[in-house]
Amino acid sequence: MITNTTDLQKALFAELEALQNEDNYKDKDGNFDKEKAEHAIKRADAINNTAGKIIEVQRLQLDVVKTAYNAGYAVNMPSSLGLELKKEEV
Repeated sequence: MITNTTDLQKALFAELEALQNEDNYKDKDGNFDKEKAEHAIKRADAINNTAGKIIEVQRLQLDVVKTAYNAGYAVNMPSSLGLELKKEEV
């Protein structure tokens, strides 16, 4: 399950690898299968659009965190961003 930015990155790179694998577009005899290729392209477009929306939401969350922090509020980082910030001890 994809629950944060790190998971999203891993899933996107896995999909990119699958797109680059020519064996995914061959039929059982090893010939190019146009239908499989078209299906993969449609899937890639859908994944790209969905990932873009997720990134937009996360950008908005980050902007809210930055605005609240700059206004002096104590802020917890949303776990969906996949970040854990710690202050350096001096």
